[in-house]
Amino acid sequence: MPGTASSTPRKLSTEAKNTLWNHGIYQFGNALAGVFISLYLWKLTNDLWINGAFQLIMLLSAPIATVYIGRIAKIKDRLYAYRAGIYLTALFYVLILIVQERMVDYYVWFACLKGVSTAFYWLGNFTMISDVTDNENRHKYLGWNAMVTHVANLSGPALAGLMIASFSEMKGYILVFGFSSLMFVLASVLSLHIKKKPTHHTAYYLKYTRLILKKRPDFTRSLVGWFIIGLPQGIMMYVPAILLFQVLPQESWVGYLNAFFLSLSIISSYILSVKGNEASTNAYLSLAAWGFVGSALVLLWDISLWTVIVFMCVSSLFKPLQANTYTAHYYQLIGDMPLKENFRIESIVIRESVINCGRAAGVLLFMLTAGQIDHVWLPWILVLIMFMQVFIRPLIHKTI
Repeated sequence: MPGTASSTPRKLSTEAKNTLWNHGIYQFGNALAGVFISLYLWKLTNDLWINGAFQLIMLLSAPIATVYIGRIAKIKDRLYAYRAGIYLTALFYVLILIVQERMVDYYVWFACLKGVSTAFYWLGNFTMISDVTDNENRHKYLGWNAMVTHVANLSGPALAGLMIASFSEMKGYILVFGFSSLMFVLASVLSLHIKKKPTHHTAYYLKYTRLILKKRPDFTRSLVGWFIIGLPQGIMMYVPAILLFQVLPQESWVGYLNAFFLSLSIISSYILSVKGNEASTNAYLSLAAWGFVGSALVLLWDISLWTVIVFMCVSSLFKPLQANTYTAHYYQLIGDMPLKENFRIESIVIRESVINCGRAAGVLLFMLTAGQIDHVWLPWILVLIMFMQVFIRPLIHKTI
């Protein structure tokens, strides 16, 4: 039967499984400490602007780093970017262990290092996704990738919350950052088992981006979509954790609740890994967008514990649906480009740069309008940014 092959996704290769395993370890290390970086800065300064500035500097440094490491990845191998990202992330947490509460004095440099390390890792990781999957099994891989990510993100904050609750003052935070560093060391070692992919095309085509954007309006529209997707992500990196911290008795509960929210994302990711298919791209994007809008509308009623929990629950359910669907669409679009896989690294560089600009724009918009946790404009800004997700579906010009 002609439709049989396409209806059953092909099995993942050993290389794909190894990549998933190492990504899980990296994400677990990030999840252990990532949520609590914002709370650590908040406890040291009690200033949301410092948190916002940290996120903004991190996000603006990432595109610059992405362009640089993209050239190295193209000339040599994407593993250079991948491993450098893991090494620099480990360095980030080791330096926090060294300076501890003096991190506030150097938060600009820490933000730059976090942005560079994140950019390096994700460029390598997204490029390898293209290498180890194809159109037939990419939804399957991305579904499992999301589940691995969410399991790591679920267990990490829960364990970190337990550590912080078990020790007085800042000792729990230091223990969390130390354990995270060990996870990145382990990921560094295991990354040595991932094989390089030889290539005969080492020319870096990023300089032709403007020409490609003119010739391929569908590619241009896809980048607009990435910018829109990035808008709420920048705010969601730090504001929800601080919102929860304000209404909960202990910061350890922030970790426990994050674990619960991520369990919802795991369920959503699993369903997508089993049922997801390319033909339903439009339906998935519409459903996710209106789900985001509904989650934000609850905050107009009140900023309280129950409304924040409802907001996070609903958005956690729809986040994997949007992210995985649009990522799969983008990879398919890359495959249809004139240069095909020879433009793969450049397309990831462009994608990462655009989405980080979107995240930075979201943070900047929040800082200039709401600025503080108790500001009256906070829920309205979130509703506006979530409503903008509705415009992503028309950008891909597909029919259901």
